Amino acid sequence: MGQLIRLVRLPTLAATAVPMMVGGALAINVGHFSLLSWLDILVVASLLQIATNALNEYGDHRHAVDTVPSAGFAGIIVSGEVRANEVLYTAVACYALAFCLGIALVFERGVVLLVVGTLAILAGVVYSEGPLPVSSTPFGELLVGVLMGPIEIVSADIAASGSTSALALPYSVPVGLMVSSILLANNLRDVDKDRGHGRRTIAVLIGRRRGTLLLFCLIASAFLWSVPAFLVLSAPISVFLLWLALPVAVKGCADLVTAESWDASVTAVARMHVLVGLLLTVSLLPPP
Repeated sequence: MGQLIRLVRLPTLAATAVPMMVGGALAINVGHFSLLSWLDILVVASLLQIATNALNEYGDHRHAVDTVPSAGFAGIIVSGEVRANEVLYTAVACYALAFCLGIALVFERGVVLLVVGTLAILAGVVYSEGPLPVSSTPFGELLVGVLMGPIEIVSADIAASGSTSALALPYSVPVGLMVSSILLANNLRDVDKDRGHGRRTIAVLIGRRRGTLLLFCLIASAFLWSVPAFLVLSAPISVFLLWLALPVAVKGCADLVTAESWDASVTAVARMHVLVGLLLTVSLLPPP
């Protein structure tokens, strides 16, 4: 059980919970919210995240990226606690269960969710596996940001309400930017290890100093996006609630600059992501 918990990487599930919350709030905002359907897609999205975590663990071991226990991964294959094929079977089982649970939503909400769900599974596979995993390229942050921002928010909105809100795009961009920031922080932490294994992430290509600047730009953009969202994309003025998270973001960024190690970087950025997501969710809820 302990190995499974480590493989699931429970803190990473918050990155899935955020777009699910925002998508559900979009449905509540328009007055059409099905709790059971929303819970269904929440479980589906969580299973996809767990499956991708497991496949990433397997892929990093297979490509000899992780050879000794280190921050950021479960390490249960390297430590000898679990065989590599067992981790692979766990990933396949979670993908299969997610697909089966998603079928109910397809019958209820339409084939769009089938297409999106299939693409999400394929994205999880190509991120960690294949001759050139996306996680080893400069496009990892882009793929994760689009998948766990706009795509998951729109999917949650459709599942919960049966339609797509006009506010889905303006609210999905800051979520996507923040989840991309989490992955970039992870890659900045692991930049030396990744460079040594021939990975070509953004952090490896531009270095830790410029990568840190890019990280801060992504975080700042998540806040600044609220201005065009309000002025151009008809987001309500309540979208500026997310600025309440700015002090936490500023402190987190300052701590990263002064820290002697990047070991806590992912946790710090993930904390910002959750707070931004909660504030965006609250901003969509109708007044009592």
